[in-house]
This record gives sequence, structure tokens and C-alpha cells, in this order.
Amino acid sequence: MAGTNKQVLDRAFKEFGQKILETTRSKMNQWCWQILESAVRARENDPKAHDFTGNLLNSIVVCLYENGKPYAPYFASDLVPSAIRPKMRRIVLSNKRRIGYRFYPDYSGSNSVYIPTVDTNGGWGRQDAEEFFASYRPGGNNMFDIVVAYTVEYANWVQMQRQTTGILQTKDFAYRTGVKFLKLTSVA
Repeated sequence: MAGTNKQVLDRAFKEFGQKILETTRSKMNQWCWQILESAVRARENDPKAHDFTGNLLNSIVVCLYENGKPYAPYFASDLVPSAIRPKMRRIVLSNKRRIGYRFYPDYSGSNSVYIPTVDTNGGWGRQDAEEFFASYRPGGNNMFDIVVAYTVEYANWVQMQRQTTGILQTKDFAYRTGVKFLKLTSVA
């Protein structure tokens, strides 16, 4: 009988652990979508931001990892219109004169000209986001990791030069909402 009671208790604890894991996964999924929506809003609502091709916005991805393995990606490109053309490449002619790109209209709806200063692979922001999720692995030994990435080559340049990517607002949002989503309480 002792063996039977132990088996019943083991099964009950295993089922309870699985229910906690499923509930936590569900909460993490909800939180990732909200983080992604916050990232998109932060970029779109910045009055100084301007999207020429739409690739920066389409490259934003929130990645959920479970036990260090890819679990689910959340792509900004699922929430916003697709980029209108591949990422611009820095082009230099033989006489060292740079070529600019002309847009009629650009992703933001304006007629514009832009001379890129950061070279790219000429791909698409969504592709960069997909490749990031497939190849990145978080460090540590956590049950869940959430990683927010702006994956185009020039995202860091835009943030450093213009402060318009929205990454700081997104980080602040994640900190403010983490306690609520994970139902954590502070210990005083």
C-alpha cells in the first residue's frame, strides 16, 4: 500500500507541476504580446521617428525561450504593414559620391530622400527577426527568458543618433508590467 500511496502522490505532484507550467506559459505568452505592442507603439508614436522602408519596425521581435530553447516568437511584422522595400544599402560610386534613395512615398507616407550611412545585407526586417529567433540562445539556466530585439543592422545607430527606436520605453514597460503579469508580490 505504501507504494500505491507514493505513486498517487507522485502523480498528483506531477499533474500540479504541469498545471503550473501551463498557466505560466499562458501568462508569458500574454506578456510577450503586450511587450511587442508596447514596442510597436513606442516606435510609431515617437514624433521624431521616420520610417523610410519600414524594415526597422518590421524587425522588432519579442522572443520567448523555455529552458534555453526557442519556444515562441512574436513579430512586429504581424501587427504592422509590411516593409515597402528591402533595407537600403550604402552605395559608393567610383568617384566617392554616395547615392541616395528616393521614395514617393516612403513607409511613413512622405516623399523623401535618404543616404544610408550604415551598410546592410539588403534583406528584409522580418527575415532578420526570424533569423535572430532561430539562432539566438539566452544564457543562464532560467525556466523562461524573454528577449526583445531590434534586429536590423542600423537599429543601434538609430537609437544612438536619434533615440527613436522605442527600446527604452519598451524596457520600462516590461519592468513596470512584469510584477503584474507574473503575479509577484514584494517582500517587505
